[in-house]
Amino acid sequence: MRRIIHLQVPEAGRDDPRKLNLFPGRALSEREFELLQAYVDDRVAPLVRLLPAGIVGGLQLQISGGGSATRLRVQPGQAVGGGGQLVRLFYPLETDWPALAEQAERDADSPLLDGIYFLTLRASVQEIDSATELQPATRREVDPLRDRRLETVIIPGLQRVSVNSRWLAMRQAEIANRVCVEFLTRSPFEATAGAVPLGLVKVVARRPEWIDAVAGRYLAEDDAAYRTLLAHTATVWQRLLRDNPRVQALLEGSSTQRPDLAELLGIPYLPAAGPLPQFLVQDPAGNPPRLVFAARDLGIDLIPVPASTVQGIIAEELPRGTIDLIHARHERIRLLLAIPDLEFRHDLLDLPPRDLELERQLFLRYNQAAHDWSDWRSQWQQLFGRLSADALRAAQAPALVAAPLAPDAYRDQLVAERRRALPDDDLPLPEPWLSHVQAPYRGRAVPPAPDLSSDGLLHQRAALQEQISALEGELAESFALLNEVGDYLGLQRQQLDALTLSFSALAGGVSGDGSGLKLMRWAQSGALTPDLTNSVQSTAGGK
Repeated sequence: MRRIIHLQVPEAGRDDPRKLNLFPGRALSEREFELLQAYVDDRVAPLVRLLPAGIVGGLQLQISGGGSATRLRVQPGQAVGGGGQLVRLFYPLETDWPALAEQAERDADSPLLDGIYFLTLRASVQEIDSATELQPATRREVDPLRDRRLETVIIPGLQRVSVNSRWLAMRQAEIANRVCVEFLTRSPFEATAGAVPLGLVKVVARRPEWIDAVAGRYLAEDDAAYRTLLAHTATVWQRLLRDNPRVQALLEGSSTQRPDLAELLGIPYLPAAGPLPQFLVQDPAGNPPRLVFAARDLGIDLIPVPASTVQGIIAEELPRGTIDLIHARHERIRLLLAIPDLEFRHDLLDLPPRDLELERQLFLRYNQAAHDWSDWRSQWQQLFGRLSADALRAAQAPALVAAPLAPDAYRDQLVAERRRALPDDDLPLPEPWLSHVQAPYRGRAVPPAPDLSSDGLLHQRAALQEQISALEGELAESFALLNEVGDYLGLQRQQLDALTLSFSALAGGVSGDGSGLKLMRWAQSGALTPDLTNSVQSTAGGK
């Protein structure tokens, strides 16, 4: 009995084989060539996806002419699109600007707007002879053996970056710098179309105002966006040294006004690492070294390093980000002096000189700040002094600000922190901490402290309001007492009238003739004695 053991579940084969079985005498039509090309593409695609998107080699951009007469020439090379598409150019590609603008409008299906664009290349499969009306291999065709031609073509195009009017008003170097920084956090490659940027173009009125072949060129390597920013910054340095008369004046010493770094370069951002021109630091061994720019809002350290380590430091520090020169973020820059390896010593620049002028300025600033704080605290006390916490919140009083720390106290803190950082308490303090301990700077006298015991105006107003409320209460009580006394006097008068009326009747008079009143006056000097014999006697005597 025979048994069939299947080592693998049988599956139906593909309708069209991916690899042809070629043998002598086999006819190769267009379909066979397409299968051969598809097989090669399928084998190459996994390898291509291992590469980062960008230019692998070649594809240098050359520009000639200007305006509508601008002509572009792209040298042969290879690149990888955002979705792993392979872009291969075997022969130089030449095109003029009107054709490129029309192609961009067809791709976007909209007019070409004023803005910033990437000049790109992408691969596409198109019919080379699709414009003819005759079908291939028909009786009416002149060449009955002609097949339909499908070719992989390389098409230039424009990829919109920004149409911001504020960017369009900037200079070329600043626009390119901002675009490079913008694409540090997002990819410049479109995964669907597979377009690869070659350069940066500013379009105004459907014409190229300028084309930058460095700012928009991204290579197929790690940290390509940071290296593009570095490459563009290097070109800015070169143009600055060659074309900027202000730099020449600074180098010659004919100009004493030092601009800040952003104004000198004309760009708002720098890469985190990269080579800088030597003219930025003049006399690095001087006391102190002189910079050709004003280091506003920048902390700058000058550090010597062996020349052989510079490229490694740049490669390691470059992906850290950018240095912001315009938003006053107090960035810190380390200027590395490349010293030849045989001349390098670790003790170079270990003794920084003490800047007495800076200390004097710090004390002057502190005195002014302390004086301003004392005036502010006195005004606060005059207005909000001795108010309760609830009253302060109701009055929306500003929070109290602590007095500025004196430079001597701050310096003592720094010295104490440095001493604690030493591995051994017996070790002497290094410079510059030691000089500050041995000869501390003594500045001018500090303004006296403000008087914090006085009552504020709001507190005085609250006290006066309490006094007024108390007086109003006392007045209300007095008015009530006066009303009661008036009522009492009225009752007495009514009783007096009743008594006088009774006495008038007793005296035999009439009401209002005064007899009752006379009788009452006589009654005040008379005395009534009871008659024990039950007889009524009246004794009256008077003057």
